[in-house]
Amino acid sequence: MKPVQTWSAADEPQLKERLEQRAEPVLLKGLVAHWPATQAGREAGLGICDYLRRFDHGVEIIATKTRAAARGVMGYNESLTDFAFVKARMSLTEFMAHLQAFLPAEGAPSIAAQCAKVSEVIPGFLDENTLAALPGVIPNFWLGNALTVPVHHDHPYNLACVVAGRRRFTLFAPEQVGNLYIGPLEHTPSGAPISVVHPNPPDFERYPRYRDALASARVAEMGPGDALYIPPLWFHQVEALEKVNLLINFWWPVQGDVQLPSPAQTLMQAIKVLNALPPAQRDAWAAMFEHHVVQREQDPAAHIPEAWHGALARRT
Repeated sequence: MKPVQTWSAADEPQLKERLEQRAEPVLLKGLVAHWPATQAGREAGLGICDYLRRFDHGVEIIATKTRAAARGVMGYNESLTDFAFVKARMSLTEFMAHLQAFLPAEGAPSIAAQCAKVSEVIPGFLDENTLAALPGVIPNFWLGNALTVPVHHDHPYNLACVVAGRRRFTLFAPEQVGNLYIGPLEHTPSGAPISVVHPNPPDFERYPRYRDALASARVAEMGPGDALYIPPLWFHQVEALEKVNLLINFWWPVQGDVQLPSPAQTLMQAIKVLNALPPAQRDAWAAMFEHHVVQREQDPAAHIPEAWHGALARRT
């Protein structure tokens, strides 16, 4: 593995366009170090929780707790028949009480309040902790103790900001999909398909291609104030490394025709239709997709009058 490229970038409107033009992740050291929340996150113990209580309005969040056999990983069980965690609804105050109770315990269960909308659960947080680069984008927060989220990908652009604790991101390019042993596309922990490989440690006998994925991986070690840009469809594993961790992440959409189905819906439809065909026809359709959709080798409409390009017309 090699480290993710690092930028010394300022929080300014031009940053959004710079990030969107990148095809690879980039670590932005200290991007949100000036946030009051980040300053609170640097305090020992539950400093960040004391800060968040000011904004808590009693709205429920979804909390997860890993089972003992999961060894701190929010994934599937060993036999791939069920999830290795349980979920419950509770207020943020209740969740932080659990976090406090587990703070002095060694080997405590891994718990997290995941993907909670900042504007709904802690309104007012953004009044003090703003990001000029992404005006109008409402972030999510991820609060918990030491927990690993297995390899998965997101469809939008993603800027992940560490506010408290430390996190390690391990990232894989989209073309590594065949080496990552991605699990069911529908039966997922939280919407995004995840790798079924338990990372601590990986079972290379059962999942030998995962070794090749790791050899190509990038890693980002992050502390309070650091931010990581993750391009769409880049796979990433997220490890929260401290007994108290807070991450704020911003997702914003890839521009496209809002009248068209999402790429994920298109992929699922293609899988359902093409998997019913015999192998020779699947190979033929793979060539069609490569030529008409991916357009890696040539422009399939170059020889056609522009007025008749239709669906082949380039949108970027």
